[in-house]
Amino acid sequence: GEPAVAGVIVQLLNSTTSAVLATDTTDAQGLYLFSDLSSGTYQVKIVTTSLPAGCVISSKQDLGGDDTKDSDFSPTTGLSQVVTIDALGTGIAKDNMTVDAALLIPCVESSVTLTSAPVCSADVQTYSITFSITNKLGIVKVNKGTLSGNNPYTVTGIPSGQNVIITDSLSAICKSDTTITGVNCNCNPALPQLLTPSLTACIGDTFPTLKATVVGLATVEWFSQQTGGTVLSTGLNYKPSGTVTANTVFYAQARSTDPTCPTAVSTSRVPATINAQSCIDTIDLALKKSINTKIARVGDVLTYTIKVWNEWTKNATGVEVTDSIATTVQFVSGSFVASRGSATISGNAIKWNIGNIAANGDTVTLRYQVKATQAGIHLNTAEISKANEKDKDSTPGNGKGGEDDIDQQCFTVPFGLCSGQKIEVSVLATLTNVQWFKNGGTTAVATGNTVLFSEVGTYTFTATNQTCPANGCCPVIIEAGTNCCPTKICVPYTVRKVKK
Repeated sequence: GEPAVAGVIVQLLNSTTSAVLATDTTDAQGLYLFSDLSSGTYQVKIVTTSLPAGCVISSKQDLGGDDTKDSDFSPTTGLSQVVTIDALGTGIAKDNMTVDAALLIPCVESSVTLTSAPVCSADVQTYSITFSITNKLGIVKVNKGTLSGNNPYTVTGIPSGQNVIITDSLSAICKSDTTITGVNCNCNPALPQLLTPSLTACIGDTFPTLKATVVGLATVEWFSQQTGGTVLSTGLNYKPSGTVTANTVFYAQARSTDPTCPTAVSTSRVPATINAQSCIDTIDLALKKSINTKIARVGDVLTYTIKVWNEWTKNATGVEVTDSIATTVQFVSGSFVASRGSATISGNAIKWNIGNIAANGDTVTLRYQVKATQAGIHLNTAEISKANEKDKDSTPGNGKGGEDDIDQQCFTVPFGLCSGQKIEVSVLATLTNVQWFKNGGTTAVATGNTVLFSEVGTYTFTATNQTCPANGCCPVIIEAGTNCCPTKICVPYTVRKVKK
């Protein structure tokens, strides 16, 4: 029942002299025949160079006890056992049809190579590997995780610390298993996350408590320097001893608490900055932001102005303002005009280092421009983010609306609506009980944070947890589109040739 092997060269030899007496080639059924033989002793030899690529003679010669089913050829010499023929005899003594060979393709184990180091997931619960296979046998499977790709392969979702077995199988008999030793992701702790990377404290007060989180089996160690040094405290919370005298930086690193890897630490340390502030000489800074127009068109250039002034009788020092422009607009390079200090932009974040603002109404301004690039509402927020002195009625950099050191502005670019179209409009997911109104009406025409409008008009919204100046202070304007493709009309016509 095995498949036949055609094209194999077979020689008939005199068993005494090894002289080649005849040559034949196996046919499509894998058969060969030497006929009209005289009485004598013979051997049959397989010319091994004629075997198909990868094909060899079975090493199990003359085994099994049934000469009609065994393999009669040596895998090293290609020779059969000696066969005696009696030309005058009968049956197998005269016609021996049992000299056959078992040919097979040997099962050579494949080789698995990791193409990169295992990668732990963010929550350190699982890891992934990428590998390639040489001398691939057949179907590739793994006993853990999810396999994807095709040489190279990737396995994701392998439980941390557990081995994974890669099986490359041609058949139930011919297969290769490779075990990849599991990675304990707790032995590679991620950087700790500081709840507040920068804190402000009054000079003379005790230090505030620093807090951090870390994933996996790990804790946090606190240091006074970025590298080296001794551990000041261990745990997620750390309250430094003593009192604040100047700006101070502490550093946190993660250390594994897994007993199998007690010396493992995070790759670096993260800084926690405590800004020392004079709370005796209090100040009262205020900020106001304005824009030259609330309604614009795509391509228009708009000008923002930030004004900061000191309402108290004490001088303010080390003043800094941060401003986050909308990611949906384009900053006009070189447009900063500061009456004091200097401004820079990185991504969509503007930092204006002002320096000192004198008492009793000293005022500074910053102007810059943006270009409208798409329809919709575009919002940004400016806030006093730092000062050396304590402010009487606000806290720099806390992002809390309603204080006098933070202000927002927005502008709107109308949408164009074509016949049969709808405009999808959305507001922040943090807003609750959002209601939409059209053309100044008092009856809600839609509810929800994301809505579809199919009519032109001016739409505003309200939310129970948001007041002006938020997106709701700038309306969504939908106008009739000016660049709508006309409906295609098929007009039949006939071409007739007129002979002149």
